[in-house]
Amino acid sequence: MFLNKEPYRFGIRRQMAIVLLAIFLAGGYILYGMIHTRLRQNQEEQIIRELQVIQENTLIYVRQLLMLNKANNDEESYRQIAEDIAQELRLLGGKRLNVLDTEGKYLSGTNQLQEGGAGDDLLKALEGSSAFTMTYPEPDRMLVYFSMPVVIEEQTLGIIRYEIDMSQLYIQIRQTEQLVYQTAAAVFVLTFLLLAFFIGRLLSPVQKLTKISRQVVQNLSSEQNDMQLLAQLTDSERRNEIGELSRNFSVMLETIGSQFEKMQADKEQIVKLLGSRQEFYNNMTHELKTPLTTIQGYAQLMEADQGADATLTKQGLHHILQESTRMHQMVLQLLEMSDKGIYMEKQPVNLTHTACSVASALQIKANRYEMRIETEFTENLYVLGVEERLRQVLINLVDNAIKYGNSHTSIRIKGTQKNGFILLTVRNQGKGLSIEEQERIFEPFYRVDKAYSRERGSSGLGLSICRKIMEEHDGTIGVRSRQGSQTIFYIRFKAVQKEKTK
Repeated sequence: MFLNKEPYRFGIRRQMAIVLLAIFLAGGYILYGMIHTRLRQNQEEQIIRELQVIQENTLIYVRQLLMLNKANNDEESYRQIAEDIAQELRLLGGKRLNVLDTEGKYLSGTNQLQEGGAGDDLLKALEGSSAFTMTYPEPDRMLVYFSMPVVIEEQTLGIIRYEIDMSQLYIQIRQTEQLVYQTAAAVFVLTFLLLAFFIGRLLSPVQKLTKISRQVVQNLSSEQNDMQLLAQLTDSERRNEIGELSRNFSVMLETIGSQFEKMQADKEQIVKLLGSRQEFYNNMTHELKTPLTTIQGYAQLMEADQGADATLTKQGLHHILQESTRMHQMVLQLLEMSDKGIYMEKQPVNLTHTACSVASALQIKANRYEMRIETEFTENLYVLGVEERLRQVLINLVDNAIKYGNSHTSIRIKGTQKNGFILLTVRNQGKGLSIEEQERIFEPFYRVDKAYSRERGSSGLGLSICRKIMEEHDGTIGVRSRQGSQTIFYIRFKAVQKEKTK
């Protein structure tokens, strides 16, 4: 039973596309995280390098101002020159800054900077460490708050807090990040399309195989076999595993198709054989019933007459004897169709001698129809078999040639040997056989012209017996004929060497 399934709605191509898309999305997400983290690290490293330079310059300027003002390296002196420190550092770098004491209280600088409040950077500076905080007040702006303790000769004098506008660096980093993202996205999309195209091209034969196999299943379920489907696979020019799979699948389907056709032929042959067997029994019953009916009819007439009519008695006895003889011969012929011949010992037989002997014996019968039997043998032909059985085949073939041949014609028996085989033909001139008659001529009880055959005493079993005998001798028998012209019956054997006759 074949199942006609619907095509897959979630096939390999879609599965592969989804898997690839998932892989690319996951890869893109991981790549995004790595790029984003790395660019932020580079940004912070660059800010730290700039802040280190600012810190070093700031300490240098504070020392110089203390020396110029002949002040001591203490908090009090730092407080006194706080205004000068703020002014000099602001002029130096153009940055907004505040000068604070060690407790974080404002001494001098930019008042607006105090609005920024105390951030983490200032808290860490109060603890003695330099630190910075990045803020983003606007989408394209980044401010860095940098707090550093002023330590001179291992003594903390105060804290200086800067507000540095690093929007340019931020924009540059972000543009670089966008460029990398766009480039990576373009590469990902291009790679995805190329892979999708390659996978689609790779899976195209598989989809084709699936489509064709589905069609083959439908054809087999309806007892059809479309060879054009196989041609589509055989013509595959791929020189890889897919191409080999297509060609192998084509061979497999072709083998299945041939086996399917063979099964169909076997089925038809079985049906035909069953019909022939039934026809055989019907014909056999009819052929046996006919003489029995005749015998029974005359027996009843003779019994009723009680011998009063001598003519009836004589005629009845004649018909009873004739019909019983014919029935006896028919039974003998049926027995001849058994397998007894295969158990008989086979010996080398001179087929040339046997054929000439049969021709000589049947020439008397041929004379009644003004026919002549001719033989043509260039050498003695030897086969392995049972001579009496082979003689029976030849007698039957020559006898049929006499019965169905035209008067005033010749019957020609010819034997040749070629390539280790012997071919013997019996040819006559007559009305010939049609194609259908040639196909059925060897069936039991089949007669080309039943009325004409019965007149000649034929039961339709002769050629069936001949075929049975040829099968016993591992040979073949056949017929070739043209209507209105000639008919040739031929038998074919395997030849044996002359030395085997010794």
